[in-house]
Amino acid sequence: GNWEDILAKFMSGELQLQNVATQAPAAAAPAPVAAPTIATQPPTSIVSLKQMLTAQDLEDDTEYNDILEDTRDECSSFGTLKNIVIPRTGPGATKIFLEYLSNEDAERAISGLGGRTFDGRKVEAVYFDPVKFANQDYSD
Repeated sequence: GNWEDILAKFMSGELQLQNVATQAPAAAAPAPVAAPTIATQPPTSIVSLKQMLTAQDLEDDTEYNDILEDTRDECSSFGTLKNIVIPRTGPGATKIFLEYLSNEDAERAISGLGGRTFDGRKVEAVYFDPVKFANQDYSD
């Protein structure tokens, strides 16, 4: 089955991980540890996009403004976009931060943008901590 089915069965108690571990070789045991990487940050209205930009993309003002405008156009299709931040320096450089009106809008953006290929790089779209965002702390 797909991941959602497996997760639902596990959460309901229908699927017991101990059973999997006793039937499978020891190498299979670490598999559940990987699950939290899917969404370590609970849903928020802030989305962080990684792997879309390079440092070179941010150097030229005209290109930077084009990226900002293109991002606004594309990402508005997922919901009401309140703000876009593309740090040019510091820990958030090369990331794009999208602030949506609601968590649902952010969820649509993550579903629509995550895994897309941009300039040959696979885009990573994840929720971002709203407190860190408000404090302009763009570190992971």
